[in-house]
Amino acid sequence: MKDPIYHRLVEYDTALLPNRYLATLDRGSTTPEDWMRRTGYSIGYPAWGLLYYSVLCRLDPDDFNLVIETGTNLGCSSIIIGQAIRDSRARGVLHTVEIDEVNFARAKQNIRRAGLQDEIQLHRGDSLEVLPMILREYQSIAMAFLDGDHRFRQVVDEFELILPKLKDNSLVLLDNTYGIASANEDQRVNGALRYILKTHGGNLVNFPFCSWYTPGMAIWQKRPFEDMMPPAVWRTAGRDREEDRR
Repeated sequence: MKDPIYHRLVEYDTALLPNRYLATLDRGSTTPEDWMRRTGYSIGYPAWGLLYYSVLCRLDPDDFNLVIETGTNLGCSSIIIGQAIRDSRARGVLHTVEIDEVNFARAKQNIRRAGLQDEIQLHRGDSLEVLPMILREYQSIAMAFLDGDHRFRQVVDEFELILPKLKDNSLVLLDNTYGIASANEDQRVNGALRYILKTHGGNLVNFPFCSWYTPGMAIWQKRPFEDMMPPAVWRTAGRDREEDRR
């Protein structure tokens, strides 16, 4: 693995965080030891803002919105998502999955102290076992944040589990996108994203200078505009692009 890179801000106005309790947790966290003790392996600021506004701007005010998270850790990103659901005034819920018993207990406590029990449902277990049980209860996923086990196979398996429930305009966020692995190592999230684009297509935007070891966050979307125009218009636009290439 390459040397650690950190793109998590420590000297910022914690009032910028949308949840007051989370702001108290991160206040004064100036070293990796500080923030790991207080907020765990969380994405930190400004990535928390990226996650918050991505959720806030994606939720459909006229529909029910299912949001999925893998890798609850201590619940800080869950708090951000839950706060966005509440602030959007849209109908929705976050289902978040954590495998570690100690982290699960701390996350449950943090979410309760943040006052977001109504917006967040916690599940303990392996995401690949828990997600199918959650998904069978819903028709579609508005948004997913995949931030659990960052190994290539796990990321791909989680993505392909949720893929059938993704609409054309659903969003999938992934953390730790920087290419940290050497050629002979597991390619982790970076390799998984390359595989996803090659195998499933879609659109990807990467934000390299946020989060920490490993930095970078990305947003994947299957087809951002098809639901905004009639199918005939979409097909015509596709033919026009092909003719332009010729």
